[in-house]
Amino acid sequence: MNVKRPLPKGAVIGGIVGAGLVVLLIGWFGLVRPQSHKAASLAKQTTSVQQEIAANLAQIAAQKTASAVPAAPQIRVADVYKLAKAMPSNVDMPDILLELDQVAKDAGVQLQTIAPGAPDATGKIDLALTVQGDFFTVTDLLYRLRNFVSVRDGALQASGRLFDVDNLSISPSGGSKVSASISLHTYQYVPAAPVAPVAPVTPASTDTSSTSTDTTTTTPSTDTTPSGPSAAGAP
Repeated sequence: MNVKRPLPKGAVIGGIVGAGLVVLLIGWFGLVRPQSHKAASLAKQTTSVQQEIAANLAQIAAQKTASAVPAAPQIRVADVYKLAKAMPSNVDMPDILLELDQVAKDAGVQLQTIAPGAPDATGKIDLALTVQGDFFTVTDLLYRLRNFVSVRDGALQASGRLFDVDNLSISPSGGSKVSASISLHTYQYVPAAPVAPVAPVTPASTDTSSTSTDTTTTTPSTDTTPSGPSAAGAP
C-alpha cells in the first residue's frame, strides 16, 4: 500500500506564487497592455484634433482682421465717365432742356411746358414738365426718364442725366389724350467742402499769485524861505 506523501511546504508556496505570476502576466498582456496602447492612441488623436482646432481658430481670426480693414475701391476710368454723365459738375441748363425735349419726342408725347429751378446747395435741380399724349406714351416717358441711369450686376450704366420723378398728376384732355404734370429733379455734382482743422484750445492760466505794488508818495516841500537876501540885512 502506497501512502502519498504531502508536498513540502516550500513547493506549495512556490506553486501558489508561480500561479499568481502567470495570472498577472496573462492579465497584463491580455487586458492592461492593449488598453494602454488604446489610451496612447486616443491621446495622440486628441492632440491632433486640438492642433487642428487651434489652426482653424487662428485662420478665422485672421480672416476677421482682414475683413475689418476695408479694401481700397478700384476706380476705373469708365466708371468715372459714367458718373460724370449722370451727374455733371456744371448745371448746363440748355443741355437739360434739349435732353428732356428729345426724350419726350422718343416717347411720343408733346412737351408743352418746362419750368426749371435753380440748383440748391446740394446740387439738386427741380424741374416741372407738362406733356400731352395718351396713357401709354406718358408711361413710356416715365420709363425712359427712370432708365437713363441704372445699376446692372453691380455696374453703373448711364446713357444720360440722372432724373428722379417726385410727383405725377394726370387729367383727361379729350378723347384718348391725357395731360400729365410731372415734378422731377436732376443733380449737379458738388464736391464736399474741406473740413477746416480745429485749433487746439489752450487752457486758461490758474496762477493766483498776488502781484506786489509799491506806491511811493512824494510830499511837496513847504519851505517858504525867500531865495534872495535876508530881511535882516536889508537897508
